[in-house]
Amino acid sequence: MNYTALRAIALSTVALAAIANAPLNACAADAPKAEFLNSPQALALDRPFSEAVRAGDWLILAGQVGSDEVTGKVVPGGIGPESRAALQHIKKVLESNGASMADVVKCTVFLADIAEWGDFNKVYREFFSKPFPARSALGASGLALNARVEVECLAYQPQAAKLQPAKH
Repeated sequence: MNYTALRAIALSTVALAAIANAPLNACAADAPKAEFLNSPQALALDRPFSEAVRAGDWLILAGQVGSDEVTGKVVPGGIGPESRAALQHIKKVLESNGASMADVVKCTVFLADIAEWGDFNKVYREFFSKPFPARSALGASGLALNARVEVECLAYQPQAAKLQPAKH
């Protein structure tokens, strides 16, 4: 399946985790284990979740809100600045794990007010271009840190080891 076709597939995080745990070209004993990935900054925050998890060819990112990296507080200015900060965090996590925004195949967007969907989209287009990742957006009551937006993404990044023949 080519990259463009993969970008069009909308799978839930649970489905992707199940797929990643059952690689097609390896015996179960050879299957890589999930890697729980955290930057030093994420570890220092001591939150009860990982910043990202690599499961086979999938990089699954935790949701990001538009917080200031130094203070940890939501950036001021509303949906525009918060969206930009959240997507910059996504970009940073991807890049620190060897991926890029171009590898993202699915995003889920949680908005404190669904009426801000259009404003979010303006910022989203600064980070993504056609063909866009599959995406879901929904209004949510009460986001972490009283944020206006939270974004989580899934990236597909084939690993070189997966291209080698399986050993049985």
